[in-house]
Amino acid sequence: MRIVVSERAKRNRDKIAHYIMRQFGKITFMEFCEAYKNTKRTIANHPESCPIDYDLSDGNHEYRFTFINGLSKLVYRIVDDEYIFIVDMWDVRLEPPSMIKL
Repeated sequence: MRIVVSERAKRNRDKIAHYIMRQFGKITFMEFCEAYKNTKRTIANHPESCPIDYDLSDGNHEYRFTFINGLSKLVYRIVDDEYIFIVDMWDVRLEPPSMIKL
């Protein structure tokens, strides 16, 4: 299944990646990048394998989530069995972003 990443998710992914590079170095940064790619591959092949996030899901959309290296939460939804839309991601050590009109 095809994956589309929101601009918000891209910005937050880049913030997380830059933070990892600054704080932990190139090796950890490369591990994060590889884990992100693997996560995308996994959800593309098995989109319903990740749990539903009932705090975010509403009557209109069902949001699912997974973790990247245990420290970054990635939230996505399946759109009409056509593609996966990655809505957002953030470092779980920080407060989650306000989710307005995902």
